[in-house]
Amino acid sequence: MTSEGGAVSARDPRARLEEALADNASLRRHASSVAHDFNNLLAVITGYTEMMLRRLRTDDPLRRNAEAIKRATEWGAALAQQILAGSRRPPPAPTPVDLNQLVGNVTRVLQPLLGDNIELLIRLDSGLGRVSANPHQIGQVIMNLVVNARDAMPQGGRLTIETANVGQVVMLAVSDTGSGMDNETRARLFEPYFTTKEPGRGSGVGLATVYDVVTQFGGQISVMSDAGAGSTFKIYLPRAPEAAASVEAPATSSAPAAAAVDGKTVLVVEDEREVRDLIREILQLQNYVVLEASDRDEALALSGQHAGRIDLMVVDVGTPPSFADEWVTRVRAVRPEVKVLYVSGYLAEAGSADAPKLGLVLQKPFTVGAFTKAIGMVLNRPK
Repeated sequence: MTSEGGAVSARDPRARLEEALADNASLRRHASSVAHDFNNLLAVITGYTEMMLRRLRTDDPLRRNAEAIKRATEWGAALAQQILAGSRRPPPAPTPVDLNQLVGNVTRVLQPLLGDNIELLIRLDSGLGRVSANPHQIGQVIMNLVVNARDAMPQGGRLTIETANVGQVVMLAVSDTGSGMDNETRARLFEPYFTTKEPGRGSGVGLATVYDVVTQFGGQISVMSDAGAGSTFKIYLPRAPEAAASVEAPATSSAPAAAAVDGKTVLVVEDEREVRDLIREILQLQNYVVLEASDRDEALALSGQHAGRIDLMVVDVGTPPSFADEWVTRVRAVRPEVKVLYVSGYLAEAGSADAPKLGLVLQKPFTVGAFTKAIGMVLNRPK
């Protein structure tokens, strides 16, 4: 239907919707590409830091620095997953979360950013119940509140983080002795893009994200503040059922290295040289024979030229992920015995139709222990 002026009015809403969907798809593709590059970078930092830690004595003064780097990269990976997972539907399923552990993770990473003029006090309830939430999102909440408190104290002050059981809910409180807020600021505090900071100092999305995450998991947030008298943010989240908390897996520890069999040959197909070098070093430490290729054409040629057996291929997934399976099928036409471990820096939906199906998928960044364990699992798995 057209109007008198000839404009296509009836189709306008549909056209706008199609344009918005196209823009959203383009944004997701861009985010996926950024995630891939960022996770490759984190994989290199995490892997070499862990290898350094394996060589440093427990009393080596550099060990503390290496451990701090490792914690920072682990937290960076968690934040990248949380930020980029925001475009996925449905949202991540909640799991039992230990708020005390998350507070410890965040403060270890952010404490150097607080500076010497901010005193940090942490009061954690040792008998704290777990909450049902997504750990990466709640970690982002804690980080945003800590950074917000720091920015409110440019001349220094005291930052206090507390946890406590309050009836059937768990409380997390972040308090500062900073500039505080007047009534008008408090009323608009959780509006997206609202900020009282100078241009370039804040985006106005941090506290809006806090509100969205807390309410998403059935929680509430209260704010107490007066101009010049500091601020206290209190978050209340429902306790997770005790049964759910009791069956949760214990905290991840370094996986024992799987015993490698001398003479096993692994073909590594990875376009990022630094990641490829890291994988080669890990494999050589386990006495594997390593063949390397920077792309799939080179790997296919190497597979045809190699006279001996190739037991395993470590293949970067690339995009679209389904192409990885097609390429592995081509290799298996000549080498049907070869097994495959995929490594991926993309945040794909688990079990999606586009995900590779012919091998185990290990997400980047991975630890040395996780990579070694995955190699052992694939090699010991019946084809």
